[in-house]
Amino acid sequence: MLVLISGEGLTDVGVYDAGRFLVGPMAFFVDQWLERRIGYSLLEFKMFKFIPKSELKQRCKSLKPFSRRGKKTAAETRFFFNNARAMAQIAIECKQSENVDILAILFRDSDDAASCGRGLWHEKHQSMLDGFTREKFLYGVPMVPRPISEAWLLCALRERYQHCDRLENESGRCGTANPLKKQLEAFLGKPATRDLLVGKIKQGDLAIHNITMPSMMAFKNRCDEVRC
Repeated sequence: MLVLISGEGLTDVGVYDAGRFLVGPMAFFVDQWLERRIGYSLLEFKMFKFIPKSELKQRCKSLKPFSRRGKKTAAETRFFFNNARAMAQIAIECKQSENVDILAILFRDSDDAASCGRGLWHEKHQSMLDGFTREKFLYGVPMVPRPISEAWLLCALRERYQHCDRLENESGRCGTANPLKKQLEAFLGKPATRDLLVGKIKQGDLAIHNITMPSMMAFKNRCDEVRC
């Protein structure tokens, strides 16, 4: 199985740099969750393929317009819908060329600086599901933290996995007095870099298995539902 994954930056899914995939903490989370079912790490076998956000953006420009009857079609949900459609098209093409089962993971924060006001979490999540369905791709998985991935990280590191649901109702990075991003850095005592977060995953301080927040469970359940 090959995992296609797309995110927003270095400290979530990761980025390409000098021709290699710098794996971010959210990609490690995906690998952790899949490994428990298949018995080995797909990352170790280099069975992850990173799809840059810029590639999805370019693909979105060529999508044929589609009216979602009975669905909210504001810009906020259309963004997630079209990103999922683009991801699905790439996954289908990859399956045909590589002749291998494909699992597509689309990561997007629901409340970061680029998406403030883009609608409620469940609308964004459902829009991704609708986008995968529109392209008839059955193995697409939204990975949408509420409000941002720092909530999941704080759950593990600061809260010790206890009473974490309240973090989903706090602010992300939209100019509030105490956003989650600042809370994480305050707890760590330093910037939450990719290297630092990945190191904590490898040390066992960050484990996806113990995070049971609703937005995380939506990812886990969908992943289990569609696994190849």
